[in-house]
Amino acid sequence: MKIQSLDIFCDIIDNFGDIGVVYRIAKELKKKYLDEIKIRVFLNRLDEFMAINKRCQDLEIQEIDGITYIKESYLVKNICTIETANVIIEAFGCNIFEGYLTKAKKESSLLINLEYLSAEDWIEDFHLQESFLGAPKLKKYFFMPGFTEKTGGVIVDSLFLERKEKVLKNKEKYLEKYLNEIDYSNKMIGTIFSYEKNYMNLLEQLKDYKKEILLLLMGEKTQNSFKEIFKEISVENFGKTYKYGKITMHFMEFLNQEEYEEVINVVDFNFVRGEDSFIRALLTGKPFLWHAYLQDELGHMDKVEGFIDKENKILCEKYKDVLHKHSKLLRDYNFRRENSLERSGEDYLDFFENIDSLNNISSDYSEFLIKKCNLINKLYNFIESFKED
Repeated sequence: MKIQSLDIFCDIIDNFGDIGVVYRIAKELKKKYLDEIKIRVFLNRLDEFMAINKRCQDLEIQEIDGITYIKESYLVKNICTIETANVIIEAFGCNIFEGYLTKAKKESSLLINLEYLSAEDWIEDFHLQESFLGAPKLKKYFFMPGFTEKTGGVIVDSLFLERKEKVLKNKEKYLEKYLNEIDYSNKMIGTIFSYEKNYMNLLEQLKDYKKEILLLLMGEKTQNSFKEIFKEISVENFGKTYKYGKITMHFMEFLNQEEYEEVINVVDFNFVRGEDSFIRALLTGKPFLWHAYLQDELGHMDKVEGFIDKENKILCEKYKDVLHKHSKLLRDYNFRRENSLERSGEDYLDFFENIDSLNNISSDYSEFLIKKCNLINKLYNFIESFKED
């Protein structure tokens, strides 16, 4: 199908993951199509987007890098004069304004329901299945991101890969850019970006570790979690930097998307949360821990188990013992019925003792994702091959 215009819809709730994914997809499709098509992104609010992109302003309509970003309120007021795109992406089951959808059923060709990332087996059966709308022209299909070749894959954006290469070639420059106030020499450096969590086990196990550790604490929930721990232990306070035995902890300022990508590529390991930062961590090829988004009835553990299963199928034969230990830590790190500061039973020492092997594992898995599970390429190819009635 010849695509002429693309509209992407996203309802932002209370985190940066949804807009992070949509922002990446819009940028990558713009790069593929250049000025051949018009791309618009419709958002219900802008607070989170302004945080991850400092050029975004609180305006109802604005253009950034050739992409038009429009608030839903503007769409509602001007629906009579706004034409629908011939291709529409509905991100994460958001509610597209009914007035727009009514017009799209008559005027547009393809509606793609982009779902959340999942590692569960059933998504292979649903990927690219049609969801019948009963519309005269518009066809709707499920697009299921995942960790196998039969799914929609993960967002392997070329801009991220270019940034990764640049950082790795100039590591000292980027360490100095972000850590010029801290003594980072001869330290193992990692980031922590999580939901509410008690990290007492981590601190107790690393305070006398054979190597000095520098932890870069990111996000309000992570930083508040550590502040609560500091009430129970004796730490040296140097403003935004704290010391506890051989551990240095630094409270990072909020970073935009591009800055965050530079930091996670320059450090030695990353503890991440949610979906978007998880995929970025995987693509760095560095050791990681993933804090999955909490779901009712331990639904998030199904996602964790699904990911462990997919990773093991690719790598287990080569790294069986280390993967077994890492998988156990991933389960322990995520098992919870609510986000809280209740102390849990993780043993982090194996992670650090096996950091070199985990680095090899992460590098191999990153290479697999980049070559076999590129969501941008899969999405582009699906749109291009779609045949209109």
